[in-house]
Amino acid sequence: MTENQGAASEARSDFVDKIKGRAKEVAGAVTNNDELADRGRLEQAEVERRREAEATETAAALEIEEAQQDIAETEAEADVARQSVEDRTDASEAAAQNDRLRAHTTAEADAMRDAEQGRVAAEAQSERRIAEATNERQQEEARAADEISAARSEYDEKLDEADALEQEAAQARERAARAEREAASTDTEETK
Repeated sequence: MTENQGAASEARSDFVDKIKGRAKEVAGAVTNNDELADRGRLEQAEVERRREAEATETAAALEIEEAQQDIAETEAEADVARQSVEDRTDASEAAAQNDRLRAHTTAEADAMRDAEQGRVAAEAQSERRIAEATNERQQEEARAADEISAARSEYDEKLDEADALEQEAAQARERAARAEREAASTDTEETK
C-alpha cells in the first residue's frame, strides 16, 4: 500500500469514527443517556486529536523535508564555497610559486649581472695592469736604450781617445825612432 492510499484510508476511517461518535452523542442526547453522549463526544475528540496529531506529524515531516532540503542546499553551498576556497588556495599557491620563480629568476639575473660586472671590472683592472706593465717596460727599455747609447758614446769616446793615444804613441815611436836614427847617425859621424 502506498503512502497516499494509507492517508486516504486513515481519512475515511477518521470520518467514519467521527460520524459514529456524533451519532452516539445525538443518540445519547435523544435517549437522555449521558454516558452514551459522553462516549460519542470522546470518540469525536479522539478523532480530532488523531487528526491534529496527523497534521502535526505531516507538518513535522514537511519541516523535516524542508530541513533536509536546507541541509542539502547548505551542503551544496558549502561544497561550492569549499571548491572556491580550494580554487583560491590553488591560485594563491600558484601565485606564490610564480613569485618564488620570479624572485629566483631575478636573483639569478642579478647574480649573472654582478658576475658580469665583476668580470668586466677584473678585465679592466687586468688591462690597466697590462698597460702599466707595458708602460713600465717601455720606460725601462727607454732607460736601457739611453744607457746603451751613453755606453756607446762613452765607448766611441774611449775608442777615439785610444786611437788618439795610439796615434800619439805611433808618433812618439816615430819620433823616438827618428831620434834614434839621428843619434845613431850622429854617433856614426862622430866616430868617423
